[in-house]
Amino acid sequence: MKWKTRVTDLLGCRYPIIQGAFGGFGRSVLAAPVSEAGGFGIITATALGTPEKLRKDIRKAKSMTDRPFGVNLSLIGHPRIEELREVAIEEKVAAIFTSAYKAEEHGKRIKEAGIPWIHKVGTIKHAQAAERHGADAIVMVGIEGEGEKSAIHLSTLTSVCMATKMLKIPVIAAGGIADGRTFLAALAMGAEGVYMGTAFMATKECPIAERHKQALVNASPYDPEIRNRVFAPPPPGLDELTRKGEVYQLVGDAKPHSLKQPMPLMGGSMAVGAITKIVTVKELIDNIIREAEELLTGDSPLGRILAAND
Repeated sequence: MKWKTRVTDLLGCRYPIIQGAFGGFGRSVLAAPVSEAGGFGIITATALGTPEKLRKDIRKAKSMTDRPFGVNLSLIGHPRIEELREVAIEEKVAAIFTSAYKAEEHGKRIKEAGIPWIHKVGTIKHAQAAERHGADAIVMVGIEGEGEKSAIHLSTLTSVCMATKMLKIPVIAAGGIADGRTFLAALAMGAEGVYMGTAFMATKECPIAERHKQALVNASPYDPEIRNRVFAPPPPGLDELTRKGEVYQLVGDAKPHSLKQPMPLMGGSMAVGAITKIVTVKELIDNIIREAEELLTGDSPLGRILAAND
């Protein structure tokens, strides 16, 4: 079965499955295997810290795969964000993702360079703004996802369904997606791709400690630690800290972190409910596609409906 959407056309990948950005460890060691397996891997610029290290990691990814991959720019207070952007442009990555707050200036520069620009948002208001500013696609993150939140975040179901009705550009769904069922559900909502973070953390290639991966396998969405963190409102004063450039990145923690403080490890989103074992990146992507195809063609409610209308 071919999984061709406007997102696969835009990014040049086989499957509309995109690896999320990771502020502390989003490097080529994970991004390249994702792209090699048919998804779209992302190197997180701020995980490398300096333009020189980012360039080196992009070139390392190119040595690991000849398939397209992208770079993510988190726009929360990194002091050299413009330099990181220029390295990604100079290295001609397949796409540049931006996240958090206004990205119009970055988007304009990225598009002038002939590179697709995708912006990650949490509300319809910001999705519409990104479309007006020229984004080629948006990632719509539901509250089930990990990371920074808006005070008016809605569920993935509600947000994605609204966005796909109101926008002309492709919508990529994020938040709680980790298996064939949630992948297919996102496409049924009108999304043209999915963006997964937690699911890729529980892979053998992800450069985090095994104990953290096993914790994701053992976790439940009902666990207070995960539930309370995922549904927590944004910390007081985040907007003001961002304007002052004092926040480097916020990843699933209740407190802003300054440039001088070490970042906490991401603890996982509602997607932990679909994680049952640690697998390779290829196994994860293959399992998602296999499960989705079985749901469409096999003895499932959707499969029976489709078969009855053949």
